[in-house]
Amino acid sequence: MVRFFSLRIYLFFVSLIIPQTIIFSENNISSVSSDLHELTLYVMPTLHPLNWESPSTLYRSMRSCYIKTIGKPDNYLLGHVAVGLKTSLLSKPLLTAQTSGSLKEKLDLIFKKKVGYAIIGAPLKGRIETEGELRHKLRVYAKREKLAFIRYQINEKAAQRILDFMESYSKKMNEKYAPSDFYGGAFWPRFHQEGAGCSAFGIALLDLINLLQPENDVWELSMKIPMHLIGGEYNNNLRVKYSTLRKTDKWYEGNGKVNEDYVIYSVYEPSKMFDWVMNKRLNSGTEFKPIEENGVPGLLVDVTQVTFDESEPFFVPRTEPNLFINHYLEKIKLSDER
Repeated sequence: MVRFFSLRIYLFFVSLIIPQTIIFSENNISSVSSDLHELTLYVMPTLHPLNWESPSTLYRSMRSCYIKTIGKPDNYLLGHVAVGLKTSLLSKPLLTAQTSGSLKEKLDLIFKKKVGYAIIGAPLKGRIETEGELRHKLRVYAKREKLAFIRYQINEKAAQRILDFMESYSKKMNEKYAPSDFYGGAFWPRFHQEGAGCSAFGIALLDLINLLQPENDVWELSMKIPMHLIGGEYNNNLRVKYSTLRKTDKWYEGNGKVNEDYVIYSVYEPSKMFDWVMNKRLNSGTEFKPIEENGVPGLLVDVTQVTFDESEPFFVPRTEPNLFINHYLEKIKLSDER
């Protein structure tokens, strides 16, 4: 009798604890019905805000963020975007993301080669994150209250197009490399033979099925990086001093030559995406519905009626040259094939 009573007390406390804990397990993201297809963007902002107003404010805020979070495990310094796909076309849900492959490579570029702001556009080794490590990171960010999501209910044709794109994106484009083997802020994965940054990978999937809308422009940051802030192989092996970054209080202004006087840099910023979700939850109309998944805030939207051009190719040529991409193509010896 005493053992039975103790068991009931134990189960009572377990029932109080479990609902407060988000568990991104295989069972948690499954239960797929035959007519259900969902694309989810999981958004993780920086743990401390970055200020992109100028090169100097970005340097100071990034340095502060790095110092304050250097001891935190499971930290994406610049934020992160992961992708979930739940569809009856798969035997189990997919959870994936594009990430960089080598921390040492980043550190060498920053501290040894002193490439300055070339680091945010430079092509790096990349990889597709595993489902297991992403589940863990999602749990960690959920506990930090630094996780939100946007869930799109899509149709079967859209789900199939996403799967086909992912297969092509991970396929070797020569005997050695696949686009997914490369990570960088200058990439757009819908351009021929290019990799992706984490947010670009997720946003490209929206673009692929005609879900990227003008209102999503607020997620994007765009600036002209002055050439004197770009170093390493991208600018005659210039070594950019930290004091130069700290003292430059404006992005490039004027009508200079692109890739000579400045480099255009655009990025979908996870922190801006996170803020957009939280604001949309407070001011949602009939299109987006505020929802929660085990305490994690999100939005749900039904876009099953949205159509797209099924004949449109997955990959299209880049029409405007980019300093970082040109170097990348030269390195992998694909310039002539482009």
